Amino acid sequence: MAALRASLRYFGMANDIPVGIRIIRGANRTLGRVAPSLASRLSRRIFSTPRKFTPREWEAPFEALARRERLPSGLSVLRAGDGPPVALIHGWEGRATQFAAMAPALLACGFSVVAIDAPGHGHSRGKESDPYRFAEALIDVSATFGPLHAAVGHSMGGGSIALALSSGLSLSRAALIASPSSLHDVLHRFSAAMHLPPKATEHFVRDARRRITARGYRTDDIEGALRAVTAPALVIHALDDKEVPFADAERIAGFWLGSTLLRVEHVGHRRILRDPITIAAVAEYFSAGVASED
Repeated sequence: MAALRASLRYFGMANDIPVGIRIIRGANRTLGRVAPSLASRLSRRIFSTPRKFTPREWEAPFEALARRERLPSGLSVLRAGDGPPVALIHGWEGRATQFAAMAPALLACGFSVVAIDAPGHGHSRGKESDPYRFAEALIDVSATFGPLHAAVGHSMGGGSIALALSSGLSLSRAALIASPSSLHDVLHRFSAAMHLPPKATEHFVRDARRRITARGYRTDDIEGALRAVTAPALVIHALDDKEVPFADAERIAGFWLGSTLLRVEHVGHRRILRDPITIAAVAEYFSAGVASED
């Protein structure tokens, strides 16, 4: 039950579960056995359709500090500063303004920031999204605003950095915060949260991987991407993260050559973005990267 609730929290469904999702979860035990393909399609639609939430009060200063721009692709970004560009990408059902505490620290170090509303999130266009659309957003931002010095990704956004790097994105440094290490695990956690029986789970996972291959990616998992990249990375994770286990950070650090693992405590999965230790570590790590290039 604890594992199930953690999976639901990761996908924004632990509290106030919509009636429609409750019905589908309840029906999946039967529907998944007699019509596994149909159950898989219904669950995939939920998996790829993020809900949008009103920003918290503490996020408002970032909206006022930065200028909002829309890219031709439909992406909406917040830009501020004039130094080496750092991309910021949130997690599932998040938004650019969740970096309101981190952005000023990066600006103070002389960087510019480009905070992204991922496809289907925040002010960006689209209704569906997934880790690969997140990765494409990073590549789009780099192509639009010039080569990125670094990127910070939270949760799914962190995994998307690895995917983007394996698909040609160039970075001097990266920071992954509270990120999953395996798309395979993410898909299976979601399947368990939706009460899909084994046969329907097979359909769900196979369909997800087929869609990834159809978009031309060389790898269909975060782990495979991690093994293919060489940019130095800082991996930050809270020991008390109930949404993405700390073991995921250990796996990322083990796969990613040249990475450094930082353990933080008592900040969970989302408060970690406002944690002073996390923010200072990212700013220092990126600044050291600029110094080493001089």
